[in-house]
Amino acid sequence: MIFWIPVTLILWVASIIKAQSDFLPVVLWHGMGDTCCYPFSMGHVKNLIQQQHNGTYVYSIMIGDSIISDAEQAFLGNANDQVAEVCDKLQADPELVNGYHAIGFSQGGQFLRAVAQRCPSPPMVNFTINESYKQNLLALENLILVLFLQDITVIPRESSWFGFYKPGQDIELQTLQESVLYTEDRLGLKALDEAGKLHFLTCDGAHMQFTDEWFIETILPFLT
Repeated sequence: MIFWIPVTLILWVASIIKAQSDFLPVVLWHGMGDTCCYPFSMGHVKNLIQQQHNGTYVYSIMIGDSIISDAEQAFLGNANDQVAEVCDKLQADPELVNGYHAIGFSQGGQFLRAVAQRCPSPPMVNFTINESYKQNLLALENLILVLFLQDITVIPRESSWFGFYKPGQDIELQTLQESVLYTEDRLGLKALDEAGKLHFLTCDGAHMQFTDEWFIETILPFLT
């Protein structure tokens, strides 16, 4: 079965803290053009995880008080306000007190990075300085970055792995490892990489287009 989400950026998977149970709860954040609960997108992913992981708790983030509001906020909402709202919701959820996995789809991956940097777990940490953001990111057990090989939505597609154009032009690319972001370890990505916690994966499809089989074989092993 092909699973498709009409959204923009990266698939981000992070492991926040370690719980005592066999399967940590999972938090999902959808991308632009999607909502928390469509049965053909996030609802399908939620069901897939629960089927494979014995009914584990899955929280799919909804901004606002309705699916309509959730869809609108993905286009028009203030990102900082949304991150703050999600931090409050995660802190208040008793199912997440021992930690959780986070999977961000496209834009949701960018927002979950902000959650990891500002409030990686209960108790919530907000409005910290950049060095605190780095230390919070270093608390991750794993950071999994997925590059879609046929992606024409993300430009350049290598940015899904934190690659980008070399400074001053928009033709020649450089990898994350060649950038000052990595060499000076401004976000903590180099430290994660050297600790074996940074994973670069590919999917042979268009943006956010993957099969159930790929998700089960490639992503679910990290959600333990």
